[in-house]
Amino acid sequence: MLAGIKLSARRWDWDYFLEQRKEVLALWPAGKELQSRSALEDAVAYHKQQPWWKYAALRNERALEEERIQIVPQVGHALVEQTVDHMRCSEDLGPDRWYVLTDTYTRKSQYQKAQDAVERSRKDGFSYLNGYPIVAHGIAGARAVNECTRAAIGSDNNDEDARLPAEITLAAGWTWGTIKSIEQLIQHSRDYPLDRNIHNCQYIDRLFGYFTEQGIPVLRRASANLPGWDSLGFKVTVSLLECLLSAAQGVKYIDLSLGLGMNLVQDTAALQSLGKLAREYLDKMDFADVKVYAWTYFYLGDWPPERGQMTGQIAWNAAVAALAGCNGMFIKSPDEAATTPTAEGFREAALICSQVARLVAGQRVPEGEELKQERHMIEMEVRAVMDRILELGDGDVAVGSCRAMQSGVLDTMFSPYKYLVGKVKVVRDRRGALRYLDFGHIPLPREVVDYHRSRIAERETKEGARADLKWIIREATWASRPMVEEARERAYDTESR
Repeated sequence: MLAGIKLSARRWDWDYFLEQRKEVLALWPAGKELQSRSALEDAVAYHKQQPWWKYAALRNERALEEERIQIVPQVGHALVEQTVDHMRCSEDLGPDRWYVLTDTYTRKSQYQKAQDAVERSRKDGFSYLNGYPIVAHGIAGARAVNECTRAAIGSDNNDEDARLPAEITLAAGWTWGTIKSIEQLIQHSRDYPLDRNIHNCQYIDRLFGYFTEQGIPVLRRASANLPGWDSLGFKVTVSLLECLLSAAQGVKYIDLSLGLGMNLVQDTAALQSLGKLAREYLDKMDFADVKVYAWTYFYLGDWPPERGQMTGQIAWNAAVAALAGCNGMFIKSPDEAATTPTAEGFREAALICSQVARLVAGQRVPEGEELKQERHMIEMEVRAVMDRILELGDGDVAVGSCRAMQSGVLDTMFSPYKYLVGKVKVVRDRRGALRYLDFGHIPLPREVVDYHRSRIAERETKEGARADLKWIIREATWASRPMVEEARERAYDTESR
């Protein structure tokens, strides 16, 4: 699972970064635009002429002052004009950000295939890609996307190597991007070496750090948009690791992004615990000047194809995110379960989520024993895992993360990444919270193990059945199950009357 890279969490020497940069800019012809000696200075100058509201970090600060939750729709089509048209469909709603998703070919660094699909899309007038091919359109295309909206523009990551797309988007004035050195392999990779992926993301973080040093408040998003069956403690750990790796390279503004599990109390506890632990570990590692913000990403499990159910699930995700007290939420579209998201679908989603946020109106999940207990369990779990990661890495979080994945200290289920140990099993309790049925080699404190087991036992008693593989398989699609099936199962036997 390792490429043998001499990995360290320490900040890269600038000359080392520039040596790596030669290789990155040679990956595709679009990189030639950035090979001049003045390219970075020109990019900084472009940023400095942008208004404050193009910067996600500054919008975060303003949203905190106004006690307002930011709603972030997603976009991405093969052509620049298709992407721009999509964004303009919702411009009057005033989105704070646009999350530009890259297409599958670009995510896998298959730039020639992406270019071919762009040419085909232009010829037929139809998007043959499921996202925006950043590298194919280069700086000019990325600036056209950036300049069509008042919102702050940012992108997701490639599945393994997003260095060249990051160079292009920063040069084009985009002001935020996602960190996925660990999460992305767990979600979307089969066998890419973890040390190489962390190294790739350190390159991007060092580039963002350079812009920060020039007075440009660019932001990175520590992503744990992990699937809907992953433990919340595991998600908190992953987001925390991404945060610490980025801070080490000079990033000063970081979103702490958690994928929702859809249990209100547990999601709230996880979001609160992540903010507390991030501040604790950042301060401990001498990154006290790094600002962090609480963000959510809508459930990444199954979504029902029936539009009424889909709309209900979107509204519930928005309600959980708002009641948990997030700074902003990355939303889903009602047509997303059945097709590539449309402009009209995301406009509808933005209206749904904005209305929910407005109706919540500053309400939060009340402090109570259940919330305290969930928070306590998550914090005990994460501290135990972080202590073990730092021990494995002799104090180095990058090295420790690699060794933790090798040994099963970082582990989950249903991942395509073949180097995970894969001993973990997770089920939901009677209230839909996620619990460890088998924690594998994760160093959970006994109190946490007993707590999860007791919550599972409550459901076993209620259902008169033992938690087993059938629960795990059934719950992989629990949210998308047609309501008519459930209604049929609970129908009264009218024939017996």
